[in-house]
Amino acid sequence: MGRDARREKENIADFVAKKREMFLVQMSLDVKKAEILKLDARAKDKEEALNKSKQMLDKDVERFDTFLSTNDSKAHAAMKNADETAKQKQERVGRIKSLKSQLSAIQSEIAKHREQKDECLRFKDFLVNLTPGEWKEQKREEKKQRKHERRRIAVDARMEDIEEKMQAEIEAEEQAFKEKEEKEKKGRRRQKKTEEDEQKEREAEARRKRIARKYPTRDQVDMEYVEYSSGEEMPLYFQEPKQLLDIFTSLEESNLFLIQNSQDTEQALEELDQKFAAMRKTREAMSNKMKLQIGQLERQITDEKSKCDELKQAISQKHGGSEIEDLLEKLGEGVQEVHSICTHENQDDGDTLQMLARIESKLEEYLAYLDEAEESGLGARVLAEEHKKERQRRLDLRMSRKLHQEKKIEDRLKASLHRSQAPVHKKVGKQIMFRSAPLFQARRVVQEDDGYEEAVREHNIFGIWLDKEGVPNAQQPEKAET
Repeated sequence: MGRDARREKENIADFVAKKREMFLVQMSLDVKKAEILKLDARAKDKEEALNKSKQMLDKDVERFDTFLSTNDSKAHAAMKNADETAKQKQERVGRIKSLKSQLSAIQSEIAKHREQKDECLRFKDFLVNLTPGEWKEQKREEKKQRKHERRRIAVDARMEDIEEKMQAEIEAEEQAFKEKEEKEKKGRRRQKKTEEDEQKEREAEARRKRIARKYPTRDQVDMEYVEYSSGEEMPLYFQEPKQLLDIFTSLEESNLFLIQNSQDTEQALEELDQKFAAMRKTREAMSNKMKLQIGQLERQITDEKSKCDELKQAISQKHGGSEIEDLLEKLGEGVQEVHSICTHENQDDGDTLQMLARIESKLEEYLAYLDEAEESGLGARVLAEEHKKERQRRLDLRMSRKLHQEKKIEDRLKASLHRSQAPVHKKVGKQIMFRSAPLFQARRVVQEDDGYEEAVREHNIFGIWLDKEGVPNAQQPEKAET
């Protein structure tokens, strides 16, 4: 029994194990079937996707083919359009060339006509310049009269229009007044006929004045008128060739007359130039002579000034009244000598100033004689005599200067001899010395440090500083006054 029970247990265990294995196998089969089904579904999906992709690819190929075909057609159309455009461009270029050639021909024609116009305008200006002034003035007056006539006609037309309007308005006013009067006659009593007529006349006159004030007067219309030119050019005076020939003939005659007058004027001018040259030559000779005389006089003045300076120096050195009298006496003798030479008289008047005046008058007389001699043709001889006298004067001046120099040397030698013979004065005693300057003592300035710089540095760094007592302070340090 025990064995059977054990065998049954073993059989049950085997059965369970087999069942378990079968279950596991079945489960694995089910899993594999499910996996196979899943793979089949996935393969089917892939196949469907592949079919769809193939269809899409076919569609893309078709679209690409259609694109290529349309692109080819567009390219052919573009090439055709380009050919047509090139052909049109060539046609337009040819047309432009033809238009340019026509334009250049027209411009050349315009330039030719402009040149002809300028030439005609030059001829016209030439003819206008040749036109007589009386004829021009006559045409201007005619143009002015035409302007006045146009103005008068315009003002008259405007005034007629204004008068018509005014008359129409007056008649309308009269008609309205008559109608009003007829209506009023029914409701009022009868008055005298004369008073009614006068009243009517006054009212009619007032109405006329009131209406007339609305419209401008003739003066106002005349002022409002704006003048304008008709644009007509002045007609040419020359209508026939004979007129131009007559003008040329008269101009030629006037030109010949002017040429003859100019020749006469040139001849007179040449004569005046010759006279002026001769006069200028004589004046230059006279001016040169006067310059020489001025130079001589200046040299004489210089010599006299030097003599005067020497005399002043001699007088200032001597300071003696008798010597001054001697000097004046010498000057008087010199003046008397010159006076006797000039006047050929040996008499002595005693007045030096009168003798100098006679000398001056005699010199002026001699100079006048020399001028007359030069004008009479003896200029060369006068010039030779002047040179001779000038050489003699220079020689005399040189001799006088030499004598004066020798005299000065002699006076200097005498003065030096006198100084050498004079006794020698020796200085006795100690030489005077200048007082010496006082000694300069430099002082050293010692400045006491009150800690101001240190306080400023601490305040700049820390914002506070300590005073001498050690108390902190936040304010800006101040320097103590000494």
